Amino acid sequence: MSFSDGVLERVGSTNTDAGVLWKYKENATLAAIRAGSYFDTAQPYGLADGDVVMIFASDGFGMSSIAVAGTVYSVGESITSA
Repeated sequence: MSFSDGVLERVGSTNTDAGVLWKYKENATLAAIRAGSYFDTAQPYGLADGDVVMIFASDGFGMSSIAVAGTVYSVGESITSA
């Protein structure tokens, strides 16, 4: 499974000293969304290393940082409330 266009939204304005906060909602589990390379095709949105994504999934809510290495987007540190 992978990122679906149209469900990733920028929440706050850009601050040059910090990452951007995003909202992502999808009818998939937190585990599926946090799987490796899930956000690889989100680059056109401006998702960048150090950004934080609020995830609204089918089985709960979580917040995760994004780590970028080249064209690979990985979910880093995470908190969850299910």
